[in-house]
Parts: sequence; C-alpha cells; structure tokens
Amino acid sequence: MKSSVGVLLAAIIVFVLLAFEYWQYRDERAYRNALNTQLISLSQRVDSIDERIQSAKAELDTMKQNSLGGLIESANDALIHGWSAMIDSVEKELERAKKGIASQKQTTQPSQTPPSADPAPNTGNGPL
Repeated sequence: MKSSVGVLLAAIIVFVLLAFEYWQYRDERAYRNALNTQLISLSQRVDSIDERIQSAKAELDTMKQNSLGGLIESANDALIHGWSAMIDSVEKELERAKKGIASQKQTTQPSQTPPSADPAPNTGNGPL
C-alpha cells in the first residue's frame, strides 16, 4: 500500500508539474501574441509617421522654392548656368578660331616670300 501511495503521490506531482508547465507555455504564447500585435501596431504607426514626414518635407521644399529666398536662389543658379554655358561656348569658338588661323597660316606660308629688310629705319616721324 505504501508503494501505491508513493506512486500515486509521484503521479500527482508529475501531473501538477506538467499542468504548471502547460500553463506557463500558454501564458508565454499569449504574451508573445500580444507583443506581436503591439509590434505590428507600432510598425504601422511608424510607417504612417514616416509618410507624414515625407509629405511635410515635400511641402517644405515647395515652400522654400516659392519663397523669395528660393526664387533668388533659383535665379542665381540659372544665371550661373547661363554664364557657364556662354563661357564654354566662347572657349570653343576661340579654339576653333585658333585652329582656323593655324591652318590658314600653314596653307599660305609656303607661297609667301619672306619680307625684305627695310633699309630706312622707322622713327615714327613720318607723314600722316
């Protein structure tokens, strides 16, 4: 009888421990589900706030562009780009003219005779 009471008591202890472990498992699972739900909610709120921030940034950029300072800055940028384009164009034209003059000198130089030395020095007091 002692052994059957001991076995019964051991079985009850094991059953109580299993019940306690199962209760902890269910409690932990419910806690994780609550955390997951809260995490999803927070993620949605962060996404919503991020969209609002992007919208506010776009509106701020529009306001900056339409403000007096923005208009002046845009005009300055346009002026600088215009001057840069004009300077680049002038440089290209100068290079073309330089090449044209160099090629013209090469084609006319062999047919020309070197100038003869002027026997009378030029003093700058000649007739006007």
